[in-house]
Amino acid sequence: MQINTFANKRMKILYMLSFMSGGVAQVWAANETNMTLANMSTFNTLEGLLTFIEKTFRDLDRERMACTQLHALKMTPGMTAEEYMANFKMLARWTGFNEAALEDAYVQRLPQYILLKVYSQTSLPSGMDNWKAVMGNLA
Repeated sequence: MQINTFANKRMKILYMLSFMSGGVAQVWAANETNMTLANMSTFNTLEGLLTFIEKTFRDLDRERMACTQLHALKMTPGMTAEEYMANFKMLARWTGFNEAALEDAYVQRLPQYILLKVYSQTSLPSGMDNWKAVMGNLA
């Protein structure tokens, strides 16, 4: 459902609150939903609500979180090389890693069977662009 299909700001705010789940955010959203339904919300606009949510629930250390998520990222069975690269690139831009560190993190999380295929080639890729090209050819 599109947010613009709602007739008024109150319905838009309620719709957005319905997506907040898990932990403190879910409790806060339930309370804010009750306040909105009682016409006692402090938010006059959807933009005001979204600004508050961003300030309150964002990652306070985006770089550290991206590093943690990047190190946990693995190319799993069923994941395409394109999906892995897209996830990797999304996180990599926030890490502050240099090119060599990014290449190392990328290679370390590839499945063994792919590494065996790459290492059996006559020349090994060097740099992220070359790894991306090799991965695209293997897929």
